[in-house]
Amino acid sequence: MSFNPGRFVRFFAKNRQIGWLRPELAARLSAWPDVFNSSAEKVVLLRHEDLDPVVRQLAQEGFIPGWRNERYRIEDLFEIERAAALPFGLPTHAVHVNGIAADGRHMWLARRAADKPTDPGLLDNLVGGGIAAGLSVEQTLVKEAWEEAGIPAEIARTARRGGTAQVLREVPQGVSCETVHIFDLVLPDGFTPRNQDGEVSEMRLLTFPQVLDCKELTPEAELAAKDYFRRAGL
Repeated sequence: MSFNPGRFVRFFAKNRQIGWLRPELAARLSAWPDVFNSSAEKVVLLRHEDLDPVVRQLAQEGFIPGWRNERYRIEDLFEIERAAALPFGLPTHAVHVNGIAADGRHMWLARRAADKPTDPGLLDNLVGGGIAAGLSVEQTLVKEAWEEAGIPAEIARTARRGGTAQVLREVPQGVSCETVHIFDLVLPDGFTPRNQDGEVSEMRLLTFPQVLDCKELTPEAELAAKDYFRRAGL
């Protein structure tokens, strides 16, 4: 993963940095002086209560692509439309699940659909998704396990918590600044995952050495898989 902070303008709220802005977006925010205090060096959020209409206007102008009608909770400060998290470089949380075959020697990976805005066509963990406002880590795990791999809730709940990983990288929409909560899920013998939401183009079952050598993994998937291998002594 690579990140060059010199390419971005720092975004502040409540006397602490909470995000990263591309210069063109930072300049656009100066149109709302009651909401933001903008300069070439940094942008300070003054009134988070007035963020929603600004975000909607920015979406209409193309600064925020892919409206999701889902909200993220940003630390202890405010909620915001999910699609705005990357353009503003805001800290988010996600759940990633290593899908382990019953033989204990293979791992399921999911190839991201070609129309995904981030990392299209790359191999991801069997399950991975952002934690929306109002949902816990465990609730997100169950929800995403069904949507992405057709895993029933009673199986998803047997997943065991692993480590966490911190991601900071530039993506087409802006900056991904994410805490990844990693879980391991041993799937029942004979279970074949099946995507339900159209965001996966294929499921692949690879040996552990193949996963370790794979050059097609998303950065998040690589971190999650290596977390499992490290804990398993592999």
